[in-house]
Amino acid sequence: MNKFSQSAKAQLPYTLLLDAETGRAAAYNSTNQLITAQASKELVAFALANARQNLAFDVAGHAATPNRRPPPAWATAEVQERLRLIWIQLPSSDASDSEWLEIPAK
Repeated sequence: MNKFSQSAKAQLPYTLLLDAETGRAAAYNSTNQLITAQASKELVAFALANARQNLAFDVAGHAATPNRRPPPAWATAEVQERLRLIWIQLPSSDASDSEWLEIPAK
């Protein structure tokens, strides 16, 4: 029986903004709120190994919705031009807690 709540799952990393040049990344939850501006190497590796989608960050498109997935302070205008937006392939909603717990929290 799974005890890992839906709200706990929603707070796990769903997306990353990654500067592939430096390896620095910020992680966001299911509602695109910043979890951490300094994602761990483990989370970055997990996201890259389990990427559902990996696209260039749309700087112009983001300007229309600045509160959605706000770039961290280290993401200057120059850095934003090279960021990658990575969506993590998450376990199914009925997956075991152990599958969800494989996702590094930060």
